[in-house]
Amino acid sequence: MRSDCPVCGKSNTFSVTDEGLQRLWFCFHADCHTKGRTSLALTKDKAKTAFAKKVADKVVADKNTSFQIPDTFVSLSRNLDAESYVKRVGAYDAYLAGRADIRYDFKQHRVVYMIKQDGVTIDAAGRALRNIKPKWYRYNDRKYPFLSGSSSVGVVVEDAASACAISDKATGIALLGTNLSQEYVPVLSKFDKIYVALDKDATSLAVTMVKQLTSVVPTQLIILKRDLKDMTKDERDDFITRKLTR
Repeated sequence: MRSDCPVCGKSNTFSVTDEGLQRLWFCFHADCHTKGRTSLALTKDKAKTAFAKKVADKVVADKNTSFQIPDTFVSLSRNLDAESYVKRVGAYDAYLAGRADIRYDFKQHRVVYMIKQDGVTIDAAGRALRNIKPKWYRYNDRKYPFLSGSSSVGVVVEDAASACAISDKATGIALLGTNLSQEYVPVLSKFDKIYVALDKDATSLAVTMVKQLTSVVPTQLIILKRDLKDMTKDERDDFITRKLTR
């Protein structure tokens, strides 16, 4: 559960997690130190559920070679540049709503988008906040896209920020590049419909993607004049009305 912190009052910074065996709470705001945990009195049924979840999580983690999150990843609110960047590219609403897990890597000075498969973090994509190369850095190099949202309609875009920007209306699917990896196709095939929305410079690649995907999922091409992350909220809403609801 995410909510406003009852101690410092900051918006949507308070998190409560019930793991079956314990309940944990924590405020992500830099100036608030509210945190704690308590054991739960387990009934037989609760214990069975909790242990079954732990076994299932372990199976998924083993299957995906779960990513060990670096200690340098901290709350986004710990760095003003990181928080400002996420707001500027239209990803902040997705972060607040829990549609995206976004953090700050203080070692590399990057905004980090956590890449998850079946709820397990398997990789992360970091965007540099200063003029260094590479601009985007994959921490675990897994062949899996960044997803933001829970809609059955997916919009394929190039980067994680654009995926977050569209995630309130459709599931943003970031290729983290301009090429469609074959490992991504099974992930995309689970959607009811896919839109490939790339900019004009990537038109030929977008056409190729549509041809690749049409045989496994209904797919439509959209050529963008501007990246979704560079649009205002009103422009994105207009884009959705004109392109995704017709």
